[in-house]
Amino acid sequence: MNDCLGYDCDGNEIYEYRILRAVWSNDIPIEELNGADPRFYCAIVGEDGKAYAISVYDWYNKDLIRKRENIIEEEIPVIVKPIEEMKNYEVAMSDGGNEKFYYSFDRDELKEQLNNYLKKNNKQLKLIKKI
Repeated sequence: MNDCLGYDCDGNEIYEYRILRAVWSNDIPIEELNGADPRFYCAIVGEDGKAYAISVYDWYNKDLIRKRENIIEEEIPVIVKPIEEMKNYEVAMSDGGNEKFYYSFDRDELKEQLNNYLKKNNKQLKLIKKI
């Protein structure tokens, strides 16, 4: 958990379970940032040893996520990105920018969710390659 997994847009180190969000959204409400990704992501290492960012707290901006991603009624899907894509995001701060924001729920459950996602998508990729 103490290894640097990558860097955000400002060159800040990203550690496991850190929360990341769209550039400027620490300072400006996400609704005012046209085209900005309204999701929060959590940096996490999968069982394959690779670092990822998995979307979390989707309930927080669910209406904006639905609008910007054109999701009508279906469940908001989880998004997983390679940690390298987080260079276009910034480390989220809490308490008026004084505290680093870490994932606040069950971390083991989140890691299981990521690993299940990776297994499912890896199987789909193998099927596509065989066809």
